[in-house]
Amino acid sequence: YFPTNVHVSFPKPYFHSALVGYVLGLATTLYVMIVFEAAQPALLYLVPACLGSSLLCAAVRGEMKALFDYSEEEEEEKEEESKDEADKKND
Repeated sequence: YFPTNVHVSFPKPYFHSALVGYVLGLATTLYVMIVFEAAQPALLYLVPACLGSSLLCAAVRGEMKALFDYSEEEEEEKEEESKDEADKKND
């Protein structure tokens, strides 16, 4: 499925929550770096902030099970099968 109109708006709650989490994590990194006058690894604050915001978003929306059950393996297998079939036709 490919959308015909790429400018159609659709809800992006996980993107927005991760964006807010990223900004808060970056602000925390800068705050700690300035206050303690020591360099901090940004991922120490960014990863928990982004993951936490996604978990919070899923909890509020009641989608925790769907978040943890998500997998792209089936899609990847289908893509590989279609590539294999196309290769067989070309041979």
